[in-house]
Amino acid sequence: MLLVILSLVCAVFFYCQAFSCGMGRKRWATAGLLFGPFIWPMFCIERRMQLRKQRARHHVVFGA
Repeated sequence: MLLVILSLVCAVFFYCQAFSCGMGRKRWATAGLLFGPFIWPMFCIERRMQLRKQRARHHVVFGA
């Protein structure tokens, strides 16, 4: 029972986070429902890659 509730909470959480970041909402909600909090690192990586793609078109990023 606890696992089902955790999966539903994760699905809603990833749906809201994907919506706020402009990513695929249904895809991340489904992944959250199936895998729960284990997809958080993958979500962070995807969000960072998307941000870098957007910035790469307009800015040059120099690493220190």
